[in-house]
This record gives sequence, structure tokens and C-alpha cells, in this order.
Amino acid sequence: MNPYEEDKYTEEEESFDPEGIAERRRQDEEERLNRRIRREIIKVSTGESDKEIEEEKQRMAEEEAEREAEEERQQRIKGSIIINIFTGGFLSSDNAGIYFRMLIAIAVMCFACIFLTFMSLNADREYSQMEKRVAVLRERAIVFEEQRYNISSRESVERLLERHNIHLKELDNSSKVIRHEEP
Repeated sequence: MNPYEEDKYTEEEESFDPEGIAERRRQDEEERLNRRIRREIIKVSTGESDKEIEEEKQRMAEEEAEREAEEERQQRIKGSIIINIFTGGFLSSDNAGIYFRMLIAIAVMCFACIFLTFMSLNADREYSQMEKRVAVLRERAIVFEEQRYNISSRESVERLLERHNIHLKELDNSSKVIRHEEP
């Protein structure tokens, strides 16, 4: 507890003795500074300050390494031609950079449209080729069916049998149905 806390002045009292209040505040600051100096002396004598100093040096070295890595990354980004082309980094005016980005966006959309157009043309070409193949397959199927019919027709079978001296015998159409009677 601060010994001067009981002697705090109210605002009315401060207005009557501003020099005394300023002196008391200066003494309070001096007392805090003396306590802080004593704590630091105790830390130095126990060796705690060496650890803190080493930790602070290590922290500062890490921060410096991070800052250098960030600067190096920024330099690589600034030096990259492709990134500068897409971001407009080589332009000196901010407004020109905005318009450049818009132009880049329009160019990308045009490229996408051209790409899709060529893809649809390619798909249409492949579809027409497939239609031609299907038409050829239908024609072949018709030709094979005609050939099969010609081979398996009754007249062709009779001719083939005559060449081998086999006579085709007609079966009579009198067929009998045997009915099954239930007992």
C-alpha cells in the first residue's frame, strides 16, 4: 500500500496546492524508479537477467530472420515477370493498375470463350464422325442380314442339297396330338 494514498487530495484541494501535488507525483515516480532499479539489481545478482537478455536476443534474431524472409519473398514477387504481368506491378499509376487488371480479366474471359468454342467444335466433329460410323455399321448389318437370308432361304438350301445329291423330303402335315388324360 502506498503511504501517500491516505493523503490524496480532492479536486478542490488540488486547485489550492498544485505545486505540492506535482512534488508528490514526482516523489512517487522516483520511488517507483528506485524499486525498479532494486529489482533489476536483484535479477542481475541472481542471474535471471542473463536469461532474459539471451531470450530477448533470440527473439530479436527470430524477428529479424522473419523480416528478412518476408523482404526476400517480396523481392521475388516483384522480380517475377509472370506475377507482374497478371497484377500490373510494372505500372506506376494505381489507376492504370486497376484498368490493367480489368483488361487481364477480359482477356482471360475471351480465352475461356475461345477455348470453349474450339472444344464444342471438336465435340461436334467427333459426333458427326460417330454418326458416319453408325451409318456404315447399319449398312453392313443390312448387307449381312441379306446374305444370311440368301444363305438360309428354302431355295438356296434346296440348291445346296441338290449339289450334294441329297433330296429334300417333305414331311406330311398330319400331326397327332396326344392328350394326357387325368385319372
